[in-house]
Amino acid sequence: MGSKPSKAKRQSTDPVATKTVAVPVLSRIPNEIIDKILNHLIADSGSWGNSLQRSLRSCSLVSKSWVPSCRRYLFHTIIFTSRDVAKWLETFPVPEESPAHYVKDLRFSLGGRCGAPEKFSRHTPWFANVEKMALTMNRISLPPGTPFLARLPQSVTSLAIKGAWDEIDLVQMRDIMAHLPNLNDLILSGTVVAQPESRRPLPGLGADLRGRFGGELRIRNGHAGEEFVDMLLEVPTGLHFTKIYICADCPCLLQTVRLAEACCKTLVNLSYSGFIQSKFRPF
Repeated sequence: MGSKPSKAKRQSTDPVATKTVAVPVLSRIPNEIIDKILNHLIADSGSWGNSLQRSLRSCSLVSKSWVPSCRRYLFHTIIFTSRDVAKWLETFPVPEESPAHYVKDLRFSLGGRCGAPEKFSRHTPWFANVEKMALTMNRISLPPGTPFLARLPQSVTSLAIKGAWDEIDLVQMRDIMAHLPNLNDLILSGTVVAQPESRRPLPGLGADLRGRFGGELRIRNGHAGEEFVDMLLEVPTGLHFTKIYICADCPCLLQTVRLAEACCKTLVNLSYSGFIQSKFRPF
């Protein structure tokens, strides 16, 4: 009888055992497919709310490859109140490590004499991809030359300024607009403090504005005054608005006509609504 093979020989003749590591299928999905999945998720939700945000946060935990796509949706629109600014500064103390570069629509809704914009000034340069920006202020003043104004995202193409301002005047308006060389759409409503005779703006106030001004212009009430229109008409790059909407409680028909004449080659829609005095200055 033949001898049985030893245990060592039997092990040498067995197939080599290999260890396999299971790689989650979801972590290998191309980014294009991930974006389509998230698009369907947002479309099915019907509206942007807390439930959708929770779903997107859950999706961001699937794997690292899902995080950038989820953040593009989670941080697309950011609305800051005074309290939210404090939370952002606490959550992201290092500006360059924040998800600010995902933000496309940046809105500030601030009230009172708070220092939130000043504290936030170090973070504004990292919002480098913002396209739409809105400043809604209620009884708040921003002194000209503040870091917040000096560091507004240069990528902004649409600017909306709304609300009641304590001390804003044409110079401050110029400072805000001058930091946005790609400005296209301009939406202004609310009040603007009248300039004292001793501080009347000199001609050429709009010479520092280099925006494109080829989109939509909406101005209401205090912004529809002659001085503000003069500033726009002095822009060296010219005005190329395609749509102009003016609604004011004071006579501003002459200013509307001047804006329309300045944009005669590009203007396709003009809307004027306001009280017209029976006697007004001739054109």
